[in-house]
Amino acid sequence: MGKLTSSAFLHAPRDSSHAMEDRLKRVRTALASCTGLDRNQLPPDNMINRIGYSGVPQFLAAQSIHFEEMVQRGRIEPDETVLDLGCGCGRLATPFAQYLDGGTYIGIDVWREALDWCRGTVKARSGTMRFIERETVNKYSFEIRKPISRNSYHLSELQHEQIGFAFAISLFTQLQQRDSLSYLSELARVLKRNACAYLTAHVIDDFFFDYVRRTGRHRAATQEEPGCYYAYEGQEFFAGYTYRTWTRMIEDSGLRIVGYEPGHWAGKPGALHHQDTFLVIPLGYRKE
Repeated sequence: MGKLTSSAFLHAPRDSSHAMEDRLKRVRTALASCTGLDRNQLPPDNMINRIGYSGVPQFLAAQSIHFEEMVQRGRIEPDETVLDLGCGCGRLATPFAQYLDGGTYIGIDVWREALDWCRGTVKARSGTMRFIERETVNKYSFEIRKPISRNSYHLSELQHEQIGFAFAISLFTQLQQRDSLSYLSELARVLKRNACAYLTAHVIDDFFFDYVRRTGRHRAATQEEPGCYYAYEGQEFFAGYTYRTWTRMIEDSGLRIVGYEPGHWAGKPGALHHQDTFLVIPLGYRKE
């Protein structure tokens, strides 16, 4: 299969300009509500720092960019059910709490402290907010990785074809292949047949190897399994996959790539986002 750009993805029916403008207006209203929140209604500094931001301004800027993109890519209406895999401390939960009207947001993570903060702070204006802690044997984003440990990442709380749009930002960049496959196969099960998902990843390619040679960064990344490169420990854990391996993982899980855009994390040209991004749909995708 050839590599596609996001322009290859068509979500039926095609939006009218009026629908797009109406959705954008609701997005801006939700984001304005977020910027107007009191400081105690935003994650504490230690959480913001843990997910890579220097402070509240950078956190809110990233929130704005990602939220608008998710809503527009997914054509998300206020009554939709959305899934945030690796929701962390609610970077996107907060604007969805303002945006949804009768819809449902489901956030899943292994980070108990962040989920407790979300449950106690992020309240929906007129929708349902669910935060689910995913149990784990080896929580290697917080502790030393034990390659022989087997986590059981599942979405058993969700029904078959329940989700209208899903996204996983900076999740598969920190998961071993085995754990990624668990989530990907579950994602194929819970997505509606006319839905799509937005995923980010680290694609190991010629640009990556050139970047390592030029900068010396990520020299620690080693191929532990065919096409699977890992490095570092704890919060800095890095997972990257060759395009061939990542594509096989997606397809073996019952999904299909319909859009791919390189990220600038490894000096890749023309990138809009930091990580490599993918749009995927269920193999049984059908328009309505």
